Amino acid sequence: MKKVLSLLAVAGLIAAASSAFGATIVGSKHDLSNTGTATGLSGGGSSTQICVYCHAPHNAAKSLPLWNRTNPAGSLFKLYSGVNMQNVSFSSGFTADSTSLFCMSCHDGVTEMSAIHNAGTLGGGAAVNATSPTAADAYRTAGANVFAPGAIGQIKNTALGGYNLTKTHPINFAVSLTDGQSDLFTGSGTKMGNNNQFPLFKLEGDRATARSLECGSCHAVHDSLNSPFLRTTMDRSALCLGCHNK
Repeated sequence: MKKVLSLLAVAGLIAAASSAFGATIVGSKHDLSNTGTATGLSGGGSSTQICVYCHAPHNAAKSLPLWNRTNPAGSLFKLYSGVNMQNVSFSSGFTADSTSLFCMSCHDGVTEMSAIHNAGTLGGGAAVNATSPTAADAYRTAGANVFAPGAIGQIKNTALGGYNLTKTHPINFAVSLTDGQSDLFTGSGTKMGNNNQFPLFKLEGDRATARSLECGSCHAVHDSLNSPFLRTTMDRSALCLGCHNK
């Protein structure tokens, strides 16, 4: 009996360790260090640091969340505006208080991963570019709204869409506590879902009552357990059914 209990205890520890390993940015595709799995995206993987590509403890570009990148202009993006979308005011682009612009500072298809605000003192013996690439600036100025192939160091995933997000899930829209469609788990506070598990965001105003669905509502950028950084599994559409009462 003691042997069985010991085996069960070991199995529990292994399961716990596996879960803990999953909930980390280390070794994930968001690990842009020169030892990470995404070194091809990190401007050559010149630094041993992981967090510097997004965060800086001092002299950050934005205090929330100690952001170390320059976000693209929201007006240049084309967002989904399909059937039954009531928030048509967001159809032409993001608003300035959309937290999804933090994601798009990398996922716009043109900006180098190494285009950070404050390089600081980096490990690895090589400097990281701290200026926004000229090509990306020109692309943004032109107001292009289609995906453009990138060079080494740029995310080139066409599924993301670059500046054209009209075929992705709607983002940057308010979620009311009263569901006008009668098929959503609206949740409470700053979260929604059948278990109140999906966070809602807004950069400005009263963040205690912010209820805007953004990229981070479905994606947990520091947790690689459910690819691609999903807040729960897609098995049997669990992520979709967490919000949609179908």
